[in-house]
Amino acid sequence: MQLGAVLLSLDVLLDDGQPPAAGPDAAALIESLDARGILSAALTERPTEQVRTLLESLGLVPHALVGTDDDRKPLPAPDLVFRACEVLNVPPWEVLLVDCSDAGREAAASAGCLFAGLGTTGAFTIGRLGEVLDIVAGAGPSR
Repeated sequence: MQLGAVLLSLDVLLDDGQPPAAGPDAAALIESLDARGILSAALTERPTEQVRTLLESLGLVPHALVGTDDDRKPLPAPDLVFRACEVLNVPPWEVLLVDCSDAGREAAASAGCLFAGLGTTGAFTIGRLGEVLDIVAGAGPSR
């Protein structure tokens, strides 16, 4: 199976501390995916312009940012996943969604994409974002 894109929820990109900060491995993961030719997108339930400013200030610049703007439903609905696939021009079966919730796992199942659970169970269970690169390596070359 080829992996064309990795979708990352805002919750897995940000550290839980205050003020908001990039989570461990977040910037390195996005850069490594880009170097491998794998697209990335951040998914959020917040207004995208507000989140875009936050991500840029933290040095996190994925290929796309998809939010609940335009009445898209939040996870567990697959709306954000389908919109990210549309924006990135990648079919859902070539996508890995990384999230830390049951809602993310449900959205991935509904959309027909792979799921990696950060601190939660899924097709892949990971303890830190850097482990996404192991999944990517096992999925074969990107397109």
